[in-house]
Amino acid sequence: MALGFACASALLVAFLSVLIFDRMGGFQSKNQFPVDGRTVIVTGGSQGMGKALAELLARKGANVLIVARTVGKLEAAMKDICAVAVRPSTQRFHYISADLTSPAESTRITTEATAWNNNQTPDILICCAGSATPGLFIDLPISTIKEQIETNYYSSAYMAHAFLQPWLQNPSGSKTQEAKHIIFTSSLVAFLPLVGYSLYTPSKVALRALSDTLSQELLLYHPLCNIRMHTIFPGTIFSPGLEIENQSKPAITKNLEESDGGQTCEEVAASSIKGLENGEEMITSGILGVALKAGMLGSSRRNGWGIVDTVVGWIVMIVLVVVRRDMDGTVRKWGKERLVKN
Repeated sequence: MALGFACASALLVAFLSVLIFDRMGGFQSKNQFPVDGRTVIVTGGSQGMGKALAELLARKGANVLIVARTVGKLEAAMKDICAVAVRPSTQRFHYISADLTSPAESTRITTEATAWNNNQTPDILICCAGSATPGLFIDLPISTIKEQIETNYYSSAYMAHAFLQPWLQNPSGSKTQEAKHIIFTSSLVAFLPLVGYSLYTPSKVALRALSDTLSQELLLYHPLCNIRMHTIFPGTIFSPGLEIENQSKPAITKNLEESDGGQTCEEVAASSIKGLENGEEMITSGILGVALKAGMLGSSRRNGWGIVDTVVGWIVMIVLVVVRRDMDGTVRKWGKERLVKN
């Protein structure tokens, strides 16, 4: 027993050491998310995490366009974003008011953003728009199911679809050019179910699934255009949205969330950009997020005592690394053979 505990402790120390080394940039060879001089569109950019990301991008030299519903909030956010630009005389900033739950609006946004960006579709799409309506499943009105899916899933799926169309119709044609990026914002609840989020969690799990699938599907077009998918999984964020959530959040949910100390919007934004620069596809901030991501297949209830499921899970987790690489290689080859020939 003592030997097993010692081994487990040693593995934990090794894991944390590697994690800290990685977070400090020890494994980073080059910045895989350069934004200086590039154009980035951030949905949900008028407040919270979206605004913090927009400000950080402005500090890094990006041209930034933010999207949200309320014009007043957009105008206020735009002043703050412009104020931190590293090159205010050459960087460009713009906002668009839109209802992201409408598929027609995603097309309008893309068209307007392209016209503003010198008739070039922006290089990077970051989808931060979304909200949570906490509550127990049977206590919430049935209309909330539709609202949560529209706000958190459809809004991002519509935008991704609208951007991929022009990107793939007018590909860069060269692997030497910088990759284009689509970044979704999911949540830690996509890794760990939590009472009170029965309508919110499915929408965030769906985003993770869409991102995973597109990550492979876009390899078909890799010979013509390099497009990368990413998903950010934040935990509790101290934001205006959190204040609204807490008004209806069940007491049991607040109790269970006490272990997640929470982070500021700026902290989450910094971790997210760091993860993107390191080339990560699934990005978390903080030790809790890293741990939940590592054990994302282990949060569901298991059969019996769970011993067999756990051991098989360890083995499958290793095997799936090889399987995924093999599947990606097949998809990439398929796209190369067909797209290049055509």
